[in-house]
Amino acid sequence: MTQYPRTAHHPPEDGRPPEQLVAAGVLRRHADPSPHPTLGHCPIAYVSTALWAELTALAIAPSAAEATATALLRTLAAQAVDAALAPGNERAPRNDLYVTDPAHIGPNRRAVWFQRHGPHGPITAAFAP
Repeated sequence: MTQYPRTAHHPPEDGRPPEQLVAAGVLRRHADPSPHPTLGHCPIAYVSTALWAELTALAIAPSAAEATATALLRTLAAQAVDAALAPGNERAPRNDLYVTDPAHIGPNRRAVWFQRHGPHGPITAAFAP
């Protein structure tokens, strides 16, 4: 597992709630209500438009884009671990950021972050900054 330094624990704060980011086109609502055991049995409520675009581009046919992206997102979520368990992050809050090892998503190897919005809040999937 890649080490995630404490200073990189949280993405830059935008300050806007997720629904405002959806309206601004930064996030999209994710329609899959499946709970993810590695994410505290919570569903992913939002996905960054950048991550969604890369995942849908991996589909073999345009008609399969949404199903492909959803399946890939589930696979990524299954591999995520709590960032607070990584060396250097021991003092970070538990269950608010989950991370994946970098994987090929599109042309580059990139890590995906699953960020919780507040205690028991919705989870957003996005590329790590």
